[in-house]
Amino acid sequence: MANRFLKRDWVLTEESFNKLLEALDPNRRRAAEQYEHLRRSLIRYFEWRGSSYSERDADDTIDRVARKLNEGSIVEDFYTYALGVARNVALESLRGTRQEQAWFNYAPLLTDDPKVDEDADRRFDCFESCLAQLSTAKRELILAYYEGDQKTKIANRRRLATAVGMPISRLRIQAHRIREKLEACIKDCLS
Repeated sequence: MANRFLKRDWVLTEESFNKLLEALDPNRRRAAEQYEHLRRSLIRYFEWRGSSYSERDADDTIDRVARKLNEGSIVEDFYTYALGVARNVALESLRGTRQEQAWFNYAPLLTDDPKVDEDADRRFDCFESCLAQLSTAKRELILAYYEGDQKTKIANRRRLATAVGMPISRLRIQAHRIREKLEACIKDCLS
């Protein structure tokens, strides 16, 4: 389900890969070394950011840079540009992970049958649609509230309450209200 959030409609071609290597270094051998160095650095960057898919995110970053080069964009400082793209990929990946985690927390509430449900994609689409209807602040709050596994949720919620400047009891009430709106929206969407 993680790949659902990072849509990849562009495929790296030989031509675009050659343009990428040329942007790294005119000498083919040094360009290959620079490419490997860049990829390893990006993997470490994503690991440091807590990505569960650091290699995929590094490859996605390189693909996006290659696509821009293939489209004719001129990149003045290649590594700075690649780092900017990596930041965007990291944010998208984090957003996807939060939505995925929230989905797994909501999924049992949306069906009485504990078995795998054939309508899971439809429910997920409704969940995403309803989540998008929330204000940015409410969406970020509810996703952060349900982030983590059972062991880390309590500590995460305490940190969240401190970060938003409210007592934990008020945070619970606010999360409950947002969750009620989400559940009503999802049920309407499904019916």
